[in-house]
Amino acid sequence: MISSLLKKALPHFIAIVVFLVVSVVYNKTALEDKVLRQADVQGYTGMFQQSKEFKEKNGHWPLWTESMFGGMPAYNIAMESTYHINITWLNWLFFLGKTPLKPICFFFSACVCFYILTQVFGISLLISMLGSLAYGFATFNPILVSVGHDTELIAIGYMPAVIAGVLLILRGKYLGGTALMTVFFTLQVSIQHIQIVYYTGLIIAIISLVYLLNHWKDKIWKHYIIANVLIAFSLLIGILNYAYILLPTKELVGDTMRGGRSQLTTANKKNKTEGGLDKEYAFRWSYGISETLTLFVPGMQGGGSSGKEITGDSKFADKLTEVGYPEDSAMGLANNASYWGDQPGTAGPVYLGAVICFLFILGMVYVKSWHKWWILSICLTGIILAWGRHFSFVNYFLFDNLPLYSKFRAPSMALVMPQLGFALLAVLGLQEFVDSTEQKDIFLKKFKNVLYITGGLVFVSILIFFMSDFKADSDNRIKENFVSNIIQQQSKGKQPAPELQQQANQVVSGWMSALHEDRKGIFQADLFRSVILVLLSAGFCWFYLRGKIKTPVLLAGLLVLSSFDLMAEGKKYLSEDSYTEPENIEAGFAPSDADIKINADPEKNFRVLDIAGGDPFQDAHTSYFHNSVGGYHPAKLALYNDLIEHQLVKGNQMVYNMLNTKYIIRKGPDGKDIAMLNAGAFGSCWLVSNIHFVNNADQEMAALDSINLRDTAVVENLYRNQIPFMPVKDSSASIHLIENLNDKISYGFKSKTNQFAVFSEVYYDKGWDAFIDGKAAPYCKVNYVLRGMAVPAGDHTIEFRFEPKTYVMGNQLSVWSSILTYLLILWAIADGVKRRMYNFRNPGDAGLKPKQA
Repeated sequence: MISSLLKKALPHFIAIVVFLVVSVVYNKTALEDKVLRQADVQGYTGMFQQSKEFKEKNGHWPLWTESMFGGMPAYNIAMESTYHINITWLNWLFFLGKTPLKPICFFFSACVCFYILTQVFGISLLISMLGSLAYGFATFNPILVSVGHDTELIAIGYMPAVIAGVLLILRGKYLGGTALMTVFFTLQVSIQHIQIVYYTGLIIAIISLVYLLNHWKDKIWKHYIIANVLIAFSLLIGILNYAYILLPTKELVGDTMRGGRSQLTTANKKNKTEGGLDKEYAFRWSYGISETLTLFVPGMQGGGSSGKEITGDSKFADKLTEVGYPEDSAMGLANNASYWGDQPGTAGPVYLGAVICFLFILGMVYVKSWHKWWILSICLTGIILAWGRHFSFVNYFLFDNLPLYSKFRAPSMALVMPQLGFALLAVLGLQEFVDSTEQKDIFLKKFKNVLYITGGLVFVSILIFFMSDFKADSDNRIKENFVSNIIQQQSKGKQPAPELQQQANQVVSGWMSALHEDRKGIFQADLFRSVILVLLSAGFCWFYLRGKIKTPVLLAGLLVLSSFDLMAEGKKYLSEDSYTEPENIEAGFAPSDADIKINADPEKNFRVLDIAGGDPFQDAHTSYFHNSVGGYHPAKLALYNDLIEHQLVKGNQMVYNMLNTKYIIRKGPDGKDIAMLNAGAFGSCWLVSNIHFVNNADQEMAALDSINLRDTAVVENLYRNQIPFMPVKDSSASIHLIENLNDKISYGFKSKTNQFAVFSEVYYDKGWDAFIDGKAAPYCKVNYVLRGMAVPAGDHTIEFRFEPKTYVMGNQLSVWSSILTYLLILWAIADGVKRRMYNFRNPGDAGLKPKQA
């Protein structure tokens, strides 16, 4: 029995070793004591630092962070359950250690999980490896690594294994399928990239619907109901395993910019989805309809800003070097400007491989099972969703009506669906191709159909090439910047003459023509490359049909060809140049003289505005050192986002003062950061003598433009019942901060009369509770974003405690669902061992063999 099991396990062992070796070789620089330069990871480091320091001191993660946007829930920064019994540790198997072995583990886990999916279909070893490497190394994956979207890539990696569980359940392998789906869906949810989880759910829904449409005459209603109940059970358990994160996050979303909660009357209601993002913002990164051709020809829109599409001759770079630009700088500018697609910008194209596209067409023709239809459906759905605003009559309808869809942005991300579908149908088609027992003439006719369809794809690609002008919407901005630089250099501070303006325009127009020629060259080179790869792939298949080569040669040839295709293209975006020495990354978080000066202030509970490094509301670097007025987070509180848009960006000093902005960092005359003291900052809390009531949020926001917020609080009438008395003047009254521990803030108060206190803390009523001397006390929203409280006369201790009930409930649900998950895993393992033992002892008896549907 053991030898039999080892024999069956050997192909799987070979595949896993190959995936590991390829992932290591592809990312060998990661083993040379170098680290990736990932902009988004560095941004996360800034927002994460305060939570990290809090845990090191207190032993647990805080639920609230003070480090950005005046304070906000820290659910999606770092969070853990109070009970450590979930199956998160299984991630370590795919991370190749407790700490992820980046980026090797990302490619490895994607390959392994796709391999699991192929084994559900019984695909042979070489074909499974071909598809797994194609899925794991599609260019979207190395591009995600290069920009630092680690969680997105990990979630994409787990997706095929989740689908494998769904298909096992539909096949009638209820226990094993449910266990597999539950485990991998739980791991996918644990990564917290909800948009990829959402696309996984869409794929599952499409599979279920297509299965029903293809089997509804077969009287499978009982099986179909059971299967969908088990699928729903797996989804539910996977979600509940992380209910301690998801429940508070769900509650939070309604109050964020993603939940569309702004209380202000928007001027553009037509473009606003109730309970969701603004459409213009959500659909900004929509893939162009013609840009979809990048699935087959990667450089048809010029590639992307993080790649090296141009490594040799560049007419644009030559023009720049002629006027004194350094060669490296000129080449960098040429690559940065190479993209001319419909998105505002992109790090690189979604390229699935010319070989995979050819095999996908092969699968369209040769695959007969119902699986072809759900695979084609998810590919088409993903492409249509990715088109976003370019296919608005469909996508705007879905955005307004499809549950939860309005919470997400960047529709181009939906191309992960065809990334899965293309690779899967390619391997299914290739397996059918080599296993076919059809008559030779029928078999040959089908292959000719494959060639016709492929030829049509090539023809369309060539047609688009000749019809393109290689111009981009951003070209005017690029041209204006160059013209402005030339005029500035030539005029030397004097008023530029009209002749100089005309001359600069003529020179730069020549540069832009050269840029268009570069873009044309990229498209042409990649089109030629894709055509050659298709011809080679078709040639392998043709020689196989003619009996000139055997199956192993065909499969090995296609495996090598496809892997070379994708990995060579991916190296444009994830190369040795993507890495740097660790000290260079650490240097990015070395404190400046301004940071050192600010940190030397004995008072710690103040905020900082950093305008030295660009937009303070799109940068989390300041949050690494200080509590920032700005920051970066994709789901900031909507109230605070309103304040940014209507007050902070226009520089309302009174509002900055109420946010206790004690220091402003700006560039000094020598170009170094300097810290400027803002003596007008109100402090952590203060008492006001007046309350100005307004009827709605619009009036409340407008009042911030004119009212002295140091002595008057602005409150909506909605909260009037939270204020039992008005303040009475007492010149000796005082209030001060005692301690701020993120989730618990305490103040000391003393007054002979009733007072009204304003606290420079962001209002969020879904978890923050207020107490006076240990007894619950009401508080309200003031000045649009802050907290206010009526405090009776006397000496009191005021406390705010952040204790979200959803977190407590989520913890309890996570414990019980984790126990269920472990029991399910043990049951599935025991059942599998029992079946194998029985089948080994009774090889002729199918009594305990899995049910087939």
